Amino acid sequence: MAKIQDIRDNIDRIDDRLLKLIYQRGKLAIKIGQEKSKNNSSGHFHVPHREHSIIERVTGRNNGPFPDESLTCVFREIFSATLALEKPLRIGFLGPETTFSHQAAMKQFGHSSKLIASPNIESIFRQVEKDECDYGVVPVENSIEGVINLTLDCFVDSPLLICDEIKSTISLYLLSKAKDQKKIKTIYSHPQPLGQCRQWLNLNLPNTLQIPTSSTASAAEMVARKSTCAAIAGILAAETYNLSILAENIQDRVENHTRFLVIGKDAAKKVKQNKTSIMFSIRDEAGSLLKVLQLFARNKINLTKIQSRPLRDRPWEYLFYVDLEGHIQDSAVKNSVGTLKKMCLFLRLLGSYPRKA
Repeated sequence: MAKIQDIRDNIDRIDDRLLKLIYQRGKLAIKIGQEKSKNNSSGHFHVPHREHSIIERVTGRNNGPFPDESLTCVFREIFSATLALEKPLRIGFLGPETTFSHQAAMKQFGHSSKLIASPNIESIFRQVEKDECDYGVVPVENSIEGVINLTLDCFVDSPLLICDEIKSTISLYLLSKAKDQKKIKTIYSHPQPLGQCRQWLNLNLPNTLQIPTSSTASAAEMVARKSTCAAIAGILAAETYNLSILAENIQDRVENHTRFLVIGKDAAKKVKQNKTSIMFSIRDEAGSLLKVLQLFARNKINLTKIQSRPLRDRPWEYLFYVDLEGHIQDSAVKNSVGTLKKMCLFLRLLGSYPRKA
C-alpha cells in the first residue's frame, strides 16, 4: 500500500504542476486577447486555424499512452475555457439538448462555450447571420442515409461560409421505461435514425409502429412518460431522461458516421489538409457537367462529393454542390474555380476549411 500511496503522491505533484501551467497559459491568452481587442471588430477572439495547428502539433508528438482523440478532447476543453475568460463563444445547434448535433457542438467547442439550441436548421443560419451566435453547427450528411438536403438548400440564400467540419461516429440505442423489449408497441425517433436502423427494426421489432419526431432528444423525452414505447437515440439521452437501454448499437452498419459543418461569417485560413466547397449551376445542354469534371481532372483535383439539388421555381434545372480537396489559395484550385466561373450561370464559394480524416 505504501508503494501505491507514493505513486498517488507523485500524481498529485504532477497535477499541481499542470494546474500552474494551465494558469500561466490562461494569463498569456488574456494578454493576446487584450492586444487583439485594439483592432478586433468580430466580437470574439476565436482563431480556428491556430487551434487546428496546436492539435496537429500535440498529436504529432503523442507517443502514448493516451490516444490522439483523447488528447484532442482535453485541448478542446482548454481552448473553450480560455476563450470563456474573455467571452464564451455562442454556438447554435439543432436542438434540443442530447441530440447528436448537441454532442458534435460540445466536441468541437467544449463545455465552456454557450450552446444555444435551435428548433430547425434554418433558424441556426438566421442566428449566425444576425450575430446572435458566433457559429452554427449543422448536419450535412450521414454515411448510411446520405445528404441532409435542407442544409444544402440553406446556403442558396445565406451569405454564411463553411469554417470547419466535424465528423462524429453515431451509435444508436433502443431506449425505454420498459424493461422488456417485447412490450414495445411504438418507436419514436428522428427520420434519419429510423432509416439507419431499418434492417434491425424489421428483424427485431417488425410489428411496431414507427413515428418520426423532430429530434432524437424529443423522442427520448416523449417515451420517458410512456411504458410501452421506445426511442432510438444516443447514450446521452438515456442518461438525461433516465431510460433503460434495451438494445445497443442497433444501426444497420457498424461504420455509421455523420458529418457536420461549422458555419460562420469569417473565412478559415489555410492549414496542412484542406477542403473546399462550392455550389454552381450550368447550362442545360449536353456535355456541360462533363466539361466541369474534365476541368478538375486536368488540374489533378480530387472531388470528394458532388450533389445536385433542383433550382427553386425553375423545374428541371439544378444546382450542384461539390466538395474538393485543397484550399482556394492553392493555385490549382484557384485557377480551376476561376475557369469554372466563366462556364457557369452561377457559382459561389461556400468556403475552404480544415479537412478531417
